[in-house]
Order: sequence, then C-alpha cells, then structure tokens
Amino acid sequence: MISSSFYEYIDRESIDSDLICRICRSPFIDPIVVQCGDTYCRLCIENDMGNGSHCPSQSCNQLLSIEYLTPNPPPRLVVSMLDKLKVRCQLCNETNINRGIFDEHVKTSCSEYRIDCPGKNIGCQWFGSRNEHDEHTKTCLFEKLRPVVDILYKIIENQSLDIKEQKAQLEQQKAQLQQQQIQIGDIQSENQTQKNETASIRKQITTLDEEMNKLRSAIHQLSK
Repeated sequence: MISSSFYEYIDRESIDSDLICRICRSPFIDPIVVQCGDTYCRLCIENDMGNGSHCPSQSCNQLLSIEYLTPNPPPRLVVSMLDKLKVRCQLCNETNINRGIFDEHVKTSCSEYRIDCPGKNIGCQWFGSRNEHDEHTKTCLFEKLRPVVDILYKIIENQSLDIKEQKAQLEQQKAQLQQQQIQIGDIQSENQTQKNETASIRKQITTLDEEMNKLRSAIHQLSK
C-alpha cells in the first residue's frame, strides 16, 4: 500500500466518526476488529500491543495480546465507505480521488510520482518524476546501449548454460571414473585372492611332493 502521507482527505470534518481510529484519530487504514467489537487501524493496535497497552475502549480496557485480535474482517460496508473517501494527491494535486484506488493513481498516472529509469537494471541511476520520465529515456545513454547490452547478456547467459552443461558432463564423467575405479579395485581384489589361492595350492603341492619323496625313500630302504 502507498504511504498515506502522499494524500490528504477532502472535507475531513465531514467524515463519519465511526470510520475514525481512536488511536491515530484518522480514518482506518487496514482496519481490524478486536474482541470487544471495536475497530482500529491494524498498525495502530499492533503498535499498542507491542507496548503492553490496554484496549483504548473505556468499556473494555483489556490488556492487548495477539489473542485479542479477531480473525474476522471488518464489515464490507465499512471497507466500502473507507474506499470511497475522497482524497487529494499531495504529489500532483489531483483531487476527488477515491482512497481505494489511490495506489493505482500513484503507480500508473501521478505525474509527480518518482520512478526509476527502465535502464536501472543495466546501471542507470536516474530517479525522477513520471512527467520527466519520457524525456529522460530519450537521452538516457543506458537505454541507447540496451540493444548491445541485451546481446551481451544473451551471450553471457548462453555461456553460463554451456558452462553448466560442461560441469554436468564433468560430474557425470567423474561419477563414471569413480565407478570404474571401484570396479578396478574389485578386480584387483579378485586377482589378489586368486594369487593367494594359487600360492596356497603350490604350497600344498610342494608339501605333497616332499611327502611322496619321503615315501619313495622308505620303500627303497625296505626293498634292500
């Protein structure tokens, strides 16, 4: 919501007292209903709640807390009456604007509302009123350079995509290499197991040869 400091009420004295906040003494902004049935500006009652205050209603005077705020919205009639209050824009002095559409007035048509240059995203620091905006954009160096800058941004974007794709490919290759290393490790482990088994068999064969030699010698001695 646009700051209420940008507008003033026309014929403020004629505004219905039921639309006036007891805390700020101004027409409700974002009204909220509390448990005792009274209505206040949301910011006003939340600020009082943060200060440990009691309900401004003399008939209530309950200590304010988050539980004291009701989830029920204010009556539609109240909101409608607030939206139809007439205000004057303090920026461009346009009058008889319904408060409910004041934000739209400021954002789209107020000639004195200060806005950024469209070239802000590429470095322009200009910040001025809307009625000076068109004249500025005609001479803005950044806007004149925008076609070139857009091309450069596109090139950088494409390069970034290429880098991301290359990074993804490298990550995939890295994962494949790690898998291959695991497989090589498994093969090496199997080879070592086979070597150990082969060495064990050879040792057994050697032992058998020695036993056979001993047996032959014994047979030879007995045959003499």
